[in-house]
Amino acid sequence: MVEPLSLLAGAITTYVVPKALEKVGEKVGEAALAKSGAAIQATRKAVQDKLTATQTAGVLAIAEAEPTDTNLKLLETVLLTQMQQDQLFAEQLQALNQQIQAQSPGLQAVLDTVRVRGNVEVGNVEQVSETGVAEQIVGRNLGVGGDLKIGDITQKQ
Repeated sequence: MVEPLSLLAGAITTYVVPKALEKVGEKVGEAALAKSGAAIQATRKAVQDKLTATQTAGVLAIAEAEPTDTNLKLLETVLLTQMQQDQLFAEQLQALNQQIQAQSPGLQAVLDTVRVRGNVEVGNVEQVSETGVAEQIVGRNLGVGGDLKIGDITQKQ
């Protein structure tokens, strides 16, 4: 099934704007960026070339300089318009997006940034990656000011 162009435009916007890339890095870890870095750079170049050719490159520059929701939505809208008008460009971005997705591990986080002030008891935790390619995190950034009891923790890939 072909991914709707609006979803693809949103995903591509995330890859081509460095501030958004930092958020991606926080979510999937440095391994994801290392593996998918070439595809992300190819995506950024394809977008830059297309926007330059259509005299809309300023939209990318604005989104990079100030990656606010409004500026990212504007970039996403311009990308969507370009993709609707140019099937080959849309197919190129679709292929690059699939490559990035295939190379990027997912992230599974349990008990991430938890603050405990009283008493908390968590049962047994089992974290399973169905794809086999995932960064798994359990118990990161815990702040305990009381009693925290966690049962058995199992991680499987």
